[in-house]
Amino acid sequence: MKLRERYRQFSDPKVVRANIVRSVYASMALENQTVSVERIGELYDQQRQETKLGQGREQPED
Repeated sequence: MKLRERYRQFSDPKVVRANIVRSVYASMALENQTVSVERIGELYDQQRQETKLGQGREQPED
């Protein structure tokens, strides 16, 4: 059974984003590295956008 089949909520990108942002925020807070939740959300969105753009490109062969 795949993760998305077992946990249907993970098919919703908003739920995935919220879980990742909350998890990163909590981990950084434990290490006394204060970053706002909004900033972490912006970084997540930026990374997702870069990942989407990168999937369309082919990797050059060596």
